[in-house]
Amino acid sequence: MTPFCILRHGICTDMGPAWLRLDDATEYKRAMYPTFLDKAKDSQLIIAGSTAATFRSRKVPAGYATVASGFDLKAGDLIGSDKVTLTLDNIPANDHSYVDAYADAKTQTSGLLCDLVTIMLGLTVKTADKTTGKAGKANPNPVPIKPLGFVAHLFVFAKHPQAQRAAS
Repeated sequence: MTPFCILRHGICTDMGPAWLRLDDATEYKRAMYPTFLDKAKDSQLIIAGSTAATFRSRKVPAGYATVASGFDLKAGDLIGSDKVTLTLDNIPANDHSYVDAYADAKTQTSGLLCDLVTIMLGLTVKTADKTTGKAGKANPNPVPIKPLGFVAHLFVFAKHPQAQRAAS
């Protein structure tokens, strides 16, 4: 026997009248599931329907479960990635100052070899404070990370509707 209010995943869109799909959209008649509604009255998964006589089951958003509920994607799809490659769009704008040290050389301006070979008189070390060019963006793009997972619809067992039980 299936335990009352148990959750189950499936790649099908319907598991029969005893299983309510958590999708924010499907409406169920309150009169058909009184025991379930009494047990689940404090649950955030039960939300109002379009009339006082109906209710819906809330979709579990991504990030709130260890498995995907799958209502934004086709059930059965594999989703996510286990690695991310950052680009400049993901890095905050930045620059860095640095000291550029270099040697300044003076060449001889006269002499026997001045036209054939440049002769160095001496080297002088000089420095200059510089700043790198900016990299990144003022408002970097967030890095999309979606863990590996399997997309499936989520259902809760609410027992068979009252109307069907009376007929059987």
